[in-house]
Amino acid sequence: MSERRGPLIEGFYPTTTGAGVTLSRVRRLVIICAVALGAAYAIGVPAFLQRDDDPLPPQADAIVVLAGSDSRLPAAEALFGGGLAPNLVVSAGKSGRDKQRVALCKKPPDGVVCVHPGPVSTLGEARAVAELVQRNDWDSIILVTSRYQLFRADRIFERCVDASIVEHGVDESWWRNAIAVPLEWLKLGLSETVRRRC
Repeated sequence: MSERRGPLIEGFYPTTTGAGVTLSRVRRLVIICAVALGAAYAIGVPAFLQRDDDPLPPQADAIVVLAGSDSRLPAAEALFGGGLAPNLVVSAGKSGRDKQRVALCKKPPDGVVCVHPGPVSTLGEARAVAELVQRNDWDSIILVTSRYQLFRADRIFERCVDASIVEHGVDESWWRNAIAVPLEWLKLGLSETVRRRC
């Protein structure tokens, strides 16, 4: 009687690991995670990365640039230098990692206001900007951030800031976008549930 041999690939048939979890359950979990990640990109790419900018107004009260990528500040400075607003609000974290912001905020030129929200988060930034809007009686702002963050940032700022908000996205490198899309889903879920406040 010939001995029946299994496939050469170890773990092809369900076997029990030391922890009592079958490999078929592990495979099922891997498949579920892969499908969820694929769906996150399939929906997230058009929602987060292919979002169009709002038309720029002839004049706004302030340009607000959020902390994060090094490419955000130059984009905001270009709008500010073009005369679209008399004020540039720069969100500058206290870590000092962004040398551009540190240099600018060490001795801000006329019209530049540096805010240090605590904690440094989109919600913290929205709260700091809301105070400036109220104090200065601003009616409109241009919000500058990475394109992948626009959707979430706009929703938070709409809740917190009593001013008209114009979105202006900054395009990032492919690898930053690849990392950002699934993270944006997590952050959006938090901002729309447990952190849905101002």
